[in-house]
Parts: sequence; structure tokens; C-alpha cells
Amino acid sequence: MTENGKRAFLQKLGLCRRAGEAIIGQDRIRSTISEGKGPLLLLFSKDASPSVRRRLAPSGSRSLNRAVLLETISRQELGAALGIFEAQVVALPGTSRFAEMLLEDLRQEGDRIE
Repeated sequence: MTENGKRAFLQKLGLCRRAGEAIIGQDRIRSTISEGKGPLLLLFSKDASPSVRRRLAPSGSRSLNRAVLLETISRQELGAALGIFEAQVVALPGTSRFAEMLLEDLRQEGDRIE
């Protein structure tokens, strides 16, 4: 991801937070998943711990959630975009316009989406 692409992506992520779409933190995301509140787009920082990724990553063929490892964005950068100190993971409703916008940005920048 280019620096300009990264900056634009993080600005859009901040907009998601201000719009109330972002679900921040492992516990809130895990709770949302267990409540079955629709598909989620999970965005992991490049330095998210393996245990966090393992616990929250979609598992099984029936999972509608999507996970993306942000290969150029650290937990400090992700947190700063969301207005907190650091964040290893943030989730968005998978069917939201914000999720579509962010996925499109990642595709245009050539990032791998799982």
C-alpha cells in the first residue's frame, strides 16, 4: 500500500468510527460474533498477536465473516485512526457501505484479501 493510499484508508476508517460503524476491541468483536449480528469485516493490524487473530478470524466454511491483515498498518496507526492509543483489530458490519469502500481501497492498492 502506498503512503497516500494508507493515509486515505486510515482517514476513511476514522470516518467509520465517527459514524458509529466501527466495532473496536477483541471483547466487543467476540460478543458481536457470538450474538450472530450478521457478517463482519475484520481488519487486523500487521502486528496483531497470533492469539487475537486465531480467536477472531473466521473459521469453518459457514462463516460469513471476512478477515484482512493490514500488512502495512501497525496497531499504533490503526489506533490513532480510531482515536485510541492502539488497536490490534477493528470490525465493521460486512454489508455496510463503509466495508465495501475499504475493501475496494485495499483491492486498488493491491493488498491481499482473504
